[in-house]
Amino acid sequence: MKRRVRIIAAFIAIFVLCFTATVFVACNETLSPEEGRDLLVKGIEAAKESDVYYIKYRVNDNSSLNGKYVQYSLNVQKDTAKFTVATGDILKTVYDDTYYGRSLKQDVDAKNASGSDYITGKVFWGESGKWEIARCSLDEFLTDGKIADYNMDSVAGLLTDLTEQELEISSVSETGRVVYITAKVTKEGNPLSAYPSLTIRLINGKLAYVGDSAESLYINISYGGPKISVPAWTAETAKE
Repeated sequence: MKRRVRIIAAFIAIFVLCFTATVFVACNETLSPEEGRDLLVKGIEAAKESDVYYIKYRVNDNSSLNGKYVQYSLNVQKDTAKFTVATGDILKTVYDDTYYGRSLKQDVDAKNASGSDYITGKVFWGESGKWEIARCSLDEFLTDGKIADYNMDSVAGLLTDLTEQELEISSVSETGRVVYITAKVTKEGNPLSAYPSLTIRLINGKLAYVGDSAESLYINISYGGPKISVPAWTAETAKE
């Protein structure tokens, strides 16, 4: 009886292993470079249509013993946004925040506020040592000289309209809802051409990651993000 139980158990174990292997192989599909290129084009377009996203654009100084880095983070939540430049190393990080949204004047109670107490625009830490605001639209905020290189259009633009010669795709695979592309950008003047090999990821049909193997550069894109609390303004300044 015990021998029979062991035999049945062995058959079940073999069946489970075979089933798992079959599922694993089925879930990991190798695609052609042409299929990968088509998915990338669609993923870029889908990313650019998003009005909620959180981009982290990080550059690591791998030659530094202290792990120096700079990270540009842009959190866009429809009609509010936050841009942060984080500069530091393993010992210390300095943050520089700039906001966009509807801001209430400092020391004014929201229950008693009038329309003039609210201003929509760019909120930044001024030379006065307080939060200042400059009226502008969200598009003007995102194309501000400090932010423009790290918004969705610019990040997606690094891989937009590249020919087969300018974006050499060496491998493409798909696992579930994630597409992995290994490629090399050869277009002169493109910042990504400085890296010998790039990994590109698409998640749920949208561009989600670009980075080199040494992680000296990587760009993470998520389509969510933390809620943004726009600081209260103390002084209005002219648009720069």
